[in-house]
Amino acid sequence: MKDFQVDTSMCVHCGLCLPSCPTYQVTGSESESPRGRVVLLDAVREALSSGRTPDPTAWGALDHCLDCRACEAVCPAHVPVGHAVEELRGLVPGRPSLLLNAAALGSPSGVRRFRRWVRVATRPGVRRILRAGTSLPAPWGPMLSLAGGAPTSQSAPSQEACRESGEGLGVTVRFFWGCVMEGLYARTNRRSAELLRRLGYVVQMEDAPLCCGALARHQGDPEGARRWARSIIARFEESGAAFFVTNAAGCGAAFKEYGAWFREDPEWAERARAFAGRVRDLLELVDLKRLPVPRRTAPDPVTVHDACHLVHAQGIRDPVRAILQRVGIPVVEMVEADLCCGSAGIYNLSHPEMARALRDRKVGGIPPGVTRVVTSNPGCLLQIQSGLRERGLLVDAVHWVDVVYDALWSGKGEDRAALG
Repeated sequence: MKDFQVDTSMCVHCGLCLPSCPTYQVTGSESESPRGRVVLLDAVREALSSGRTPDPTAWGALDHCLDCRACEAVCPAHVPVGHAVEELRGLVPGRPSLLLNAAALGSPSGVRRFRRWVRVATRPGVRRILRAGTSLPAPWGPMLSLAGGAPTSQSAPSQEACRESGEGLGVTVRFFWGCVMEGLYARTNRRSAELLRRLGYVVQMEDAPLCCGALARHQGDPEGARRWARSIIARFEESGAAFFVTNAAGCGAAFKEYGAWFREDPEWAERARAFAGRVRDLLELVDLKRLPVPRRTAPDPVTVHDACHLVHAQGIRDPVRAILQRVGIPVVEMVEADLCCGSAGIYNLSHPEMARALRDRKVGGIPPGVTRVVTSNPGCLLQIQSGLRERGLLVDAVHWVDVVYDALWSGKGEDRAALG
């Protein structure tokens, strides 16, 4: 039980967390609330310490946690419920979702296979075939449903896009491709790198097939997550870059927690803390003054879904709205903008019923008149887009980078060789 060190005794059961908890909002059950899970955590912890099998109902309620960190963001005592559930999962071997994650993203070769599979699955003809299988049992039916909502297959990044380039600020940053982002949203990655260059940064591309480790961590494989982290930290140290940049909220939250991941490792603890202090979400590096003002009529309004691991885990909410405003894009706020959409890593595959309920609630909160839902995490994009498609709504889920890039540079020669 070395990795389970989160203290839940600070919880005073005040209930301030209840309105922020997605599963409690859906079920109204105390066991599906953060303070209820604190009680269950202690019970399961005691059972494991005594060599007894935890009550299946108690474990089920704990495993239902999305690890969205919404409760942690509002808790006056700062009780890390999501972290506690995450670490407890590491004590339950053989979980199907853990095995699924290990098969897809457990190694560099697995990441390569995942990217190839995604590019095949998102070809128009293949997607039509996959949609016929969405009624299959979990995880296959939900997986095919998500694939049906994915964007049309995008080309792999060119070698030209992996060069180091940029000018102006003279600040070197290392950009992380990611596994899901690169598999599904390669163009967004290329545009993100180009946006950094246009803002004056010298950009290094992290071109190895790497995963941040977040999915492994969430599913109860902390050592698997640390293997990825060691590789990323070492490569960054060798790069000489000032910052490590990602455009995926879930990856950014994981990177910024590397110090906690290695808290008991004397060899890596300080290196991990130093790395975490150099991590930036792309939003944090956008200087509004360096963005040009578009000379075109205002486009249709958009709405913003705040990705959980951006707003709750990293505390980043306002920059995306400020950037959209700067480039002349009207924003209409959606109801419960920061409520989890139900993606939560591979939660939408391991817990499809709850994920669907949250997805439908999210899509139902989209205000009328908007044409795009803007967010900053690939899982959210997939989840929301699948809900939009099932409802037949003429609305798209898009990464904020694409919205900004289209507003400023679409049709102005941006598709040069560096963009692939």
